[in-house]
Amino acid sequence: MGVFHVHHAPSHDSDAPFEELLAAALAAELDFVVLTEHAEPGAPGPLPAIEHAGVHADASGRRVLVLVGVEVGTSDGHLIALGVPHTPAADGRTGREVIDEIHALGGFAVVPHPFAYGGWRDWEAPFDGLEVQNNASDFRALLGPALPLHLLRLLLDPAGLRERAWRRPARELERWEALLAEGRPVVALAGADAHRNVGWAGLRLDPYEPLFRAIQMHCPAAPLEPAAVLARLTSGRCRIRYRVYDARAGEARSVRFPSGREELQLDAGRRVLEIRPPPARPL
Repeated sequence: MGVFHVHHAPSHDSDAPFEELLAAALAAELDFVVLTEHAEPGAPGPLPAIEHAGVHADASGRRVLVLVGVEVGTSDGHLIALGVPHTPAADGRTGREVIDEIHALGGFAVVPHPFAYGGWRDWEAPFDGLEVQNNASDFRALLGPALPLHLLRLLLDPAGLRERAWRRPARELERWEALLAEGRPVVALAGADAHRNVGWAGLRLDPYEPLFRAIQMHCPAAPLEPAAVLARLTSGRCRIRYRVYDARAGEARSVRFPSGREELQLDAGRRVLEIRPPPARPL
């Protein structure tokens, strides 16, 4: 199990050190973390934070694999490239042009936060993955104009506040279902989109560890090696688990959709415990 779409100090919108991110991943007992730092505008270059790629361990011997992708901006919205040797050129280019380059580099192209932060515009483009859950989008929507009230709740019940942030991402799931109905084998992912950059008056609203524990990608077992874990993550066989609702697993109701995918829903469909892909494709 692991988390996808994580930022730290190389990104322009985070000043968190790698050591803090790594300690949180180990404490959350993750198997893998996927770094997706924002690329600086300009010519293609090394992947930001590539120096952190590989297996890291703590004093107890607990290990976590760090995979490194990159998030780039296109004229159609943001893309995350996985499995590429360097940052693809993106400045001034369309989403399709950048996706074509990602594919030429042997990579996998994911549309993150499709309806937030500018969203995504070209739904006919040949992207491979879609973020159907994005934690940063949820928290910004939650905090909004009621920020003072939520800050008070954060002081009294931090876990409860985070739980209230995560409702079923209906619009994103509807889009994924439509893509599957078209015969497109788009892979659904949950993006932590963690930056450790939301705070107020000394309060940290988005520390890494609670986010890493709350929603995770659960994939078929694989050796703790970059190629093997990346293959599982991009295979379309991983489940999205809202661990924040684990204590309510006995209440979950299974709902199957025309594409064959399945959800374990809570609260009459307002929340979801788990999102399962359509019947497994061979690895």
